[in-house]
Amino acid sequence: MKAPNPIDVVELAYQLEGSDQDWLTNVMAAVRPLLEGGAGIVAYHYDIRTSHREWIAGAVSLDLTRQQIDVVAKMLEVYEPADVNAIQVMPEPLGTLSEGSVQSGIPNPLDRADIRSYMATIGASDSVALRTIEPSGKGIVFCGFQRATRTYERRTKALWAKVSAHLAAGRRLREAARPVEVVLTPGGKVEHAEGEAKERPVREVLREAVVRQEKARGRVRREDPEAATEMWTALVAGRWSLVDQFERGGRRYVVARRNEQGCTDPRALGPRERDVVMLAALGKSNKLIAYELGLSPSTVGSHLSSAMRKLGVASRIELMKALFAPR
Repeated sequence: MKAPNPIDVVELAYQLEGSDQDWLTNVMAAVRPLLEGGAGIVAYHYDIRTSHREWIAGAVSLDLTRQQIDVVAKMLEVYEPADVNAIQVMPEPLGTLSEGSVQSGIPNPLDRADIRSYMATIGASDSVALRTIEPSGKGIVFCGFQRATRTYERRTKALWAKVSAHLAAGRRLREAARPVEVVLTPGGKVEHAEGEAKERPVREVLREAVVRQEKARGRVRREDPEAATEMWTALVAGRWSLVDQFERGGRRYVVARRNEQGCTDPRALGPRERDVVMLAALGKSNKLIAYELGLSPSTVGSHLSSAMRKLGVASRIELMKALFAPR
């Protein structure tokens, strides 16, 4: 099965019409070649504050019966909620079940007889998943059940970690109405701007982002999918997602919607510092954080350093402890 083009999936991430289940189904079908293992695929939203049964209640699937989907719920219930949540927010968005256990520090589920029995009911011996991993504790899982062992190259994981960031941005846009602050043509001309986007430097940043996005959607998407994905960051300047909008007569515009991570913390950290720190707390590298927020790696590093100074810590580990220490 031909590998999915990442830009095809990124475009689907920003389709805001229709139900959540339709959206999940469309994205799942697009990523199927990445996850297909011969034993079906399931996709669902999760929120670590709610029960695993709630996650599965709204699940959609390919080649799985409702009874088999219920088996997935039973597998989630085998472990303590904290352990399942740890796997959901492991640092790498793409990986196998056993890799997730290693990264999250819990025993390998495949070593358990009950898990292997549930897997056998589905006709699988392992699973792989593409996840979105967000500081809010909310996200999406696309899980493909495997008849045989499967591995991914580091390069493939890095590419789909970027796509996962777009799926997370799309999920946030679908969850709550986000205001349109800028309207641009596909060529990058600003037709309308509000708030800080009226400032010339901000307008130029948005214009350049639209131009890069349009280039990514053109010939480059076929000739060099990795380069195309690198051009289209998940956010612009840590604030905006760029989304297509069609007017009467079919004319297309690109609108910039506020879509920040929404991290909150009462301590003396600015909005960008909070976003960077919370993403770092999920184990994400500075490079991936930069891509997810549409910032430069050096800017991400500066925000981390600034947060460390404000909180009076000397290392990244101490920073995480300070951020999550009980108040």
